[in-house]
This record gives sequence, C-alpha cells and structure tokens, in this order.
Amino acid sequence: MNWIPVFPLWLILTLLVLGWAAVIVQYDLTRRRLGSSRAIILSLLRLGVILLLLSFALNPSAVARKEHKMLSPIAILLDTSKSMGLATHSGKSSRLQDAKALLLDGEKPLLKSLTGRGEVKLYGLGDSLRAFDGGELTRLKAGGKQVDLADALDRLRREYSLAILLSDGNLKWEKKNSAGIPLITIPVGDTGEYRDTLIKEVKAPSLAFRGREVRIDVTIKSYGYAGLTLPVLLKDGNKLLTAKNMTIKQTSEEMTLPLSFIPEEVGQHHLSVSIPAQFGESLTSNNSVHFSLRVVRDKIRILMVSGNPSMNYRFMRMAFKNDPSIDLLSFVILRTPSNILNVPIQEQSLIPFPVETLFSKELKNFDLLLFDNFPYQFYFNQKVLAPVREFVRDGGSFSMIGGPNVFDSYAGTPIEDILPVRLTGRRDYHRDSPREVTLTPAGANHPITHLSPDENENVRLWQDMPPLDGVNLLEPKNSGRVLLESSERTSRPILTVGDFGKGRVMVLSTDDSWKWYMGMVAKGKGHWAYLRFMEKMVRWLTKDPGLDPVQIILPERAGTAGQETGIRITLRENDLSSDSKGAISLSVFNPDGLKIVSTLKTTGPSGEYVGSFFPEEEGVHKIKVETPLGSVEESLAITRPGEDLDGAPQHERLRMISASTGGKFLSRGDDLLKEIESYVGRDANRFIEERSFQLWSRPYVLAILLFLLTMEWYLRRRWGMV
Repeated sequence: MNWIPVFPLWLILTLLVLGWAAVIVQYDLTRRRLGSSRAIILSLLRLGVILLLLSFALNPSAVARKEHKMLSPIAILLDTSKSMGLATHSGKSSRLQDAKALLLDGEKPLLKSLTGRGEVKLYGLGDSLRAFDGGELTRLKAGGKQVDLADALDRLRREYSLAILLSDGNLKWEKKNSAGIPLITIPVGDTGEYRDTLIKEVKAPSLAFRGREVRIDVTIKSYGYAGLTLPVLLKDGNKLLTAKNMTIKQTSEEMTLPLSFIPEEVGQHHLSVSIPAQFGESLTSNNSVHFSLRVVRDKIRILMVSGNPSMNYRFMRMAFKNDPSIDLLSFVILRTPSNILNVPIQEQSLIPFPVETLFSKELKNFDLLLFDNFPYQFYFNQKVLAPVREFVRDGGSFSMIGGPNVFDSYAGTPIEDILPVRLTGRRDYHRDSPREVTLTPAGANHPITHLSPDENENVRLWQDMPPLDGVNLLEPKNSGRVLLESSERTSRPILTVGDFGKGRVMVLSTDDSWKWYMGMVAKGKGHWAYLRFMEKMVRWLTKDPGLDPVQIILPERAGTAGQETGIRITLRENDLSSDSKGAISLSVFNPDGLKIVSTLKTTGPSGEYVGSFFPEEEGVHKIKVETPLGSVEESLAITRPGEDLDGAPQHERLRMISASTGGKFLSRGDDLLKEIESYVGRDANRFIEERSFQLWSRPYVLAILLFLLTMEWYLRRRWGMV
C-alpha cells in the first residue's frame, strides 16, 4: 500500500480528532434516548463514514507486483548467396540444402528444438537481410549477392540477444570490433572435398602504346589439384596472343603468372585470360576473365613521299617535325631515272627509292601515307599501288597533295578508287591567276578547318589567307566533302576529304599551301594558323578521338555484371544546328546482340550527357550513340562480380567472425543444441510487472460509503430519531 496525502498530515489528524470527539458526543446524546446498544451501533456507523472519508484524504493506492521470465530472442541467419547453391562433393545436394536439412530434418531438428527455448526468427542473407517464416524455408533458393554481415548484425542487435549463422563463409565482413551481438556460426560445405581452378585477379593497364610491350599479371588459385600443369591463354577475341604453362604444386595454392605481348593495332581491344576446365571442378565460370585495353599511338608515324624538294615539302616537313607526337619518315625524289649523271654509282650519295620494302612490307607500320606532288609512273608499276588501297581499306590514312602532272597520272589506278575527287586523266594543273580560298559550310564545322573556337573569327581567318597560284582543277565525288574551295565563278575544290573502308582520305589540290605560312607571317599574324591546320589534318586523318564531334568516354575500370555501369558522352554543340540539338539516343547491346534497357540524361554543362545501363551477364557489350552528325560505337567488357570468382568454403573466416563477436564456431560434430542453450540461458530476460491503482476510485469503496450512510439513516428512522 502507498499513501500520498492530498492535505497536510496535521490537518488530517486534526479532522480525525474532531470526528472522534463528534462521535463520542453523538453516542452520549443517543444513549439517553435509545440506550447503550443502539447508541453504539449508530456511533460505529458514523465513525466508519468519518474514517472512510478521511482515508480518501490520505489517497491510498494498492501496488501489485508480478515477476515474468521471457524467452531469449534468437535470430537464425541463413546464407542464400550464389556460392550456397554450389553442389556438394556427392553432387546430390547443395550447400543451402544441407543447411535446410540441419534446421528441419533428423531426430532433433535444430529449428524445432530452439523454438521451445527461445523466440526464433528466420532471416535470409542474400541481396539484403530479409525475414521469412518457416513455411518459406523449404522454397528458399540461392543466388543472391553477398550482403555485409556486420551491417546485418547492427540491425539485429537491438532486438536479439543471439544470432546463429549457417553459411559457407563467403560473406562480406569488414568490421574488426565486436558487433554487439554474439554470433554462433555453423559451417556448411566440405573444404577438403572442394575442387576448383580459378583466375582470381588480372592486373592489366587500361592504356597501352602500340609497338610497346604490355605486361599482364594473372593470379590463379587452385583447390584440390596438386601436381597439375595448366595452360594459361591470353586472347584478343579469337586471336591467341600468348600462352604459358603453370604447374600447381600444392593442394591449395595461389600463384601469379606474368604474360606479355606487343600490341600492333590502335583502338579498343577486348582481351581475355582463360584456363581450361578440369574434371571434377565445382565451378567453371571462373576459368576466364574479360577485360578491355585501349591501345594508342605513342607517336603518329607518317610516310611522306615527295616528287621534288619544293617549298611545299619544306614547310610541311617543318610542321611535322615541330610536333613531338609525330614520327616522320620522308623520301624526296631528287632525280628521275631519265636523268643522266656522269658519276659512278659507288660515288653517288643518293639511295634508290625502296619501293618493295615500303609498300609491301613496312606500310602497315605507318598511320598516314602522304604523296606530295608525286608522279608514281617514273618509279614503279601501278600494281604497287594496290597495297595502298588495302592499307586505307583496313583503317590506314592517305593524303595526296597536288601539283603539276600528279592527278592525271593516277587515273585508272587503285588510288583513283580511294580518292574523294574525280580523275579525268587530263592535265588539270593551272597557274593562270591567283585564287582566293573560301570556307564552305561543311568546312566551317569540320575539325581540320576549324582553327578558332569562335566561328566568326574562323571565317575571317580563312578570308585572310593568301591566294594560291597553282591549283589542280578537280571535281568532288558524291562521297567527298569539300572543306575549302576557290572563290571564283566556277569554284573548284581546294581541300576535299572522304572515307574509304575503315580509313580516311584527304586531297589538298595545290602545291602552294606553304604561302599560308609565309603570307600570314608577312601580314603580322604569325604562323600558328598553318601549324594548327597541319596538326588537325594529321589528327583527323589518323582518327584522333579528340577531334570527333561525338565522343563516348568509358569508365576506367570494366563494368561488373549485376551492377549499374555509367558512361559519359560529350557532344560539340557548335556542330549541331539549333533544331537538332538534343536529338541524341543511346543503345546498349549485350554479348548476344540483344538490346538492353539504358538511360540517358543531360548534365550541367552544355553538350555533356551521362548514360547508364544494367548489364546482367559478363562479356563485351556494344554501346551505340546516334546523333544528327552520325553514329558512334564503342564496346565495354563486363566482368563477373568478385563474389562469383572463389566459391571455396571459408570456414576459418567463420571462426574469425564468431570470435570477434563473442560467439562460437560450432562444427557438425558438436552438440549444437547444448552449446546454443548455454548462450540462451545466459541471456534469459526477467522483468517484474507492477500495477498500481487508487482505492478511492474503486466503485465498491463508494458503495460502502453509501451503505454506511443509508444504514444509519434507516436505523434512526426506525428507532424514532427521524
């Protein structure tokens, strides 16, 4: 009982004394009329009312206490990641099925035994921590990603005093301190019976230079194959680049093998490292790894053949030599076979033109072939020009600089097929009058002739260029794009570009372009415009991606299957008309050629976009961007997630995890129920339920008060007092 007076205690005692005195006075007065026995009865009834009313002032309350014992809350975590779906050595069941059997089967199923000793809740550890009921346990399948076990325990520690984990140990665990909840780990899978060979890691640069050796370090891990010799293959698509053998000495071993090769072609290469599958392997999807390697030029190799040592040759050679990224090999014809020299051969300092070596053997090692006013017919048969056509068709670059007696000699040869201008076979070179140069609409936006970022300044720059004296009077083909033309009634193309096969071709139909250097210097405007023109000419012909109006910027690392992959797209806004801006689309195709879902959105800066897609499988994915300027394609290698590589049971990892949480590692041979009960009893919760209620608020107290007053009134009336 608790007493909390509503009035001061002295006041309550005073009222009690006064009430007692009033009862005594009442007894004395009543005894004279009714006698002692009846007076005592009435006085006691009155005294009961007074005492009851005064007890209300003391505010009495009754407190009831009851002790309760709660069952310990237990969380059972079942690993459902991909490695739990691997078959056991017998091949009759998977690791997940073994874990289910431990919970549900046998004389004393673990799940049923624990249910009577604690409040058990089941959770699946897959893509996330997910609760499920017992009926769903039999339908549970493996295939989720590895969830962070430390994060899962942090979520459970406020509700549970104990967690039990059934897993093969292939889990994410980066927390070194205790997670705040003891974890009992029960391993599944047999470490001694697991057999697998896998490529654990491939260390390769994302960028390489053509003609320079590239080293790739391959880390290979093996389980259960001691004494085995494995061939390790490095391929570019279906082309074998190199191969080495590796001998596995121990049952469980990890070794790193260096592989090297020399890339010969620039561009994006999709390489793969693979090892053959072995008999009895538990997992074969980890026997190969795909990755991308971008090969670029350390220097742009140019083969320049000039028909004579002209001013045009001199200034072009100077511009190329001024660029440290260009490696120039030039041949200048100083005399033709018809020239007669009265000097013995052994005393001549000139060397013969190495036609066979250049055009049959070494041409593939160059990026750009340039003919400067070069009449071939004096030096070799036109059959030698066939390799030039194939060189351009396969992705090489070719440029022809005009001059007297040049273009007419190439009519009917393989060179005519690749040029963006028509050849008539007639003499077409004129020096009758200087011709001004005008920038065409196509040239205003083309990288070669776009010398200044300001469009108006770029137009004025070409208007200020000195006129040309010698010009070849040509006509463009439908496939050619004229960038510069002569400003006269019948305009003639001065600079024409085009494509042939995978390569690019350019025709500069004048041998007076050197005047753009000297003439601008004479006007006090410097020679930078000529040097920039030559630089952009070379870079456009050799397909420098920095000049493309649309560029796809791939991520530095290969994408991962099952994870979102992002790319960046840059678009030169000044290359688009105002009504075509924003008309850009992104398409992504998986290795089977099927289009998958992708998204494209703009970013802050104008002309920049961010694309993303969600690859579901590994392999090379093709990325295609379409704009009003044309389409651009790139490809990206998608690799497997890291957790899919090594499927070996990691029981020592489970032992470490349980020790760091204050739990225990229990093997199948232990008395699981007994060990778990020791943790359950230790953390059993007890609490006392306390209920408090005020007596004066109870209905029966008011009933007693009314009963006493009613009885007193009734007796007084019956005995003649009322």
